[in-house]
Amino acid sequence: MKGDLQKELAKSRLGKIADLLERSGIEPEEIGTIEKVRISEWQGITKNEEGEAEIHDLGGISVVIAPAWAEGPQWPVVQQAAPITIKPAPKGKKAKSKFKTAVILPDPQIGYRMYDDGTMDAFHHEESMNVALQITRAVDPDLIVNLGDFLDFAEFGKFEQEPAFAKTTQTTIDRGHQFLCEQRANSPDAHIVLLEGNHDRRLQKSITANTAAALHLKRAEVPEDWPVMSVPFLLRLNEPHLNIEYVGGYPAGIYWVNQNLACIHGHITRSRGSTVAAVVDDERTSVIHGHIHRIELQHKTRRTFEGAKRSLAASPGCLCRIDGAVPSTKGSTDPHGRPVNAVEDWQQGMAVVTYEEGDGNFDVELIPISRGESIFRGDYFSAS
Repeated sequence: MKGDLQKELAKSRLGKIADLLERSGIEPEEIGTIEKVRISEWQGITKNEEGEAEIHDLGGISVVIAPAWAEGPQWPVVQQAAPITIKPAPKGKKAKSKFKTAVILPDPQIGYRMYDDGTMDAFHHEESMNVALQITRAVDPDLIVNLGDFLDFAEFGKFEQEPAFAKTTQTTIDRGHQFLCEQRANSPDAHIVLLEGNHDRRLQKSITANTAAALHLKRAEVPEDWPVMSVPFLLRLNEPHLNIEYVGGYPAGIYWVNQNLACIHGHITRSRGSTVAAVVDDERTSVIHGHIHRIELQHKTRRTFEGAKRSLAASPGCLCRIDGAVPSTKGSTDPHGRPVNAVEDWQQGMAVVTYEEGDGNFDVELIPISRGESIFRGDYFSAS
């Protein structure tokens, strides 16, 4: 009703102009401003039915108008945010962190080929191991977990036995012991764990298959010690200078960082980056695993009785060589027994985990190492 009255009032004010607008199909409320009005009057002559001339007074109106929308919308338009002043919160005293740190070291596969001239050609990548130790020292971890395949044990493998594998096991054990000593020297207060991988288990499987009676032999009068032909005994894990926990029983062996994150060596292998997706489905909990020598990470959220539950599977890569030196299904040797240079789809790396003990949270950082170099938390680490 109010709108109709406004229209009638507008028409009465405009007079003949309103009639002109109406004939032109223009509503008065659509007019923003009237820019120009021109009124013209003139006379015209016509003949009537008797043929006599008649004079008529004529007139015309010309109106130039601007539409209402030319001045912008009648409602408030979106504007820039109003300027404000923010004062930073006062810095409080940094409380002692409830979080702990774990370093995860994957698959060095320590081992060698020994050529006819006595040259030892390593499977492990010394530069990556060096960088891993530097980062370990930098983060000062509470826990170090070696993910397995620590020793390659090529002499005890079921695949093609190369002559160059012969007489390399003792050197392999000595270098493995040295790497553990380096870990202990850089982290004297950390709890260090060594998981058994499928390569580490080669020794036990070989003894079982060939001389089973020797499998569980121990030193005289030391019944609580490890069997003398076992990895933990050969690496001196129980001795005071190391004091390292060994988790055997591959592939069942598992070490829990806290109640929500576990470390395993792993037994699943998929192509095209899909291994961790298969692992996170298979394990139904968060796991860090080795075995595949690739850096991969997969998160998954599941519906549970308590609501959404997140889990992940992470593979931090390896600390072995990735140039064809490690015996593998894709590698080979030339007629001289030297490995042919090849590019494996593997990545060298490690992981650092920040975690709460018990039923707490955790964060996994995967750290690539390339050509003996790594950038971690803004710092550069190099083996050279």
